[in-house]
Amino acid sequence: MLLVLLLLSPWAIAQAPRPLTPEAAFALVAGYLGEGSLERVYKFKYGPKPKERLVVYEFRLPEVEVWLEAGSRRVVLYRPRKPPKHLAEPHLPFPQALSLVRARYGEPWELELKPKPKEQLLVWRTRGPFGEVWLEAATGKEVFRR
Repeated sequence: MLLVLLLLSPWAIAQAPRPLTPEAAFALVAGYLGEGSLERVYKFKYGPKPKERLVVYEFRLPEVEVWLEAGSRRVVLYRPRKPPKHLAEPHLPFPQALSLVRARYGEPWELELKPKPKEQLLVWRTRGPFGEVWLEAATGKEVFRR
């Protein structure tokens, strides 16, 4: 019981590093990416990776996946990847989609460009304290919310 109280105390909460914005987290991984820019990001996710026992900021660009560990703020994964086919379809760039999400719903934990074949859509899917929202990728129009 005492451990739970200590873990939930204001002191314990104050000691945890504050979450970074996607832009601030990306700035820390930019050195690993060479010419990588936030415009090229098609996936951002902040949260736990239970298997690895880490909390990370995950970024995917057409040619690479990078994880920034939230506590140490060091890159813990850099993995080449093949670009997904749906990146060739028209879509708003990541910074513009992020700006729309913030203005309408608040700060997201996830923002990813995703094909939804069943619905015949390409969407920016976002999740956060506001729930889950899909924005039509080319226009930013809300098409789903729960």
